[in-house]
Amino acid sequence: MSDRETLKAELRKVSAKATQAKMDLHDLSEELPINWTSIMVVAQKAYDAYAELERKGLDLKALEKT
Repeated sequence: MSDRETLKAELRKVSAKATQAKMDLHDLSEELPINWTSIMVVAQKAYDAYAELERKGLDLKALEKT
């Protein structure tokens, strides 16, 4: 598997992880004020997932330019 294909596969996995994190955050928001103490944990997971998704996307763009 080429570097490009490997990175695309990683990007798909990270995208799925980010989507799940978004849904977890959304579900939490609908349940408020129940579990309000977990807001920071759930939000941090979503933030980290989307930051990783952005990094992988930029890595793929950089790889495709070369």
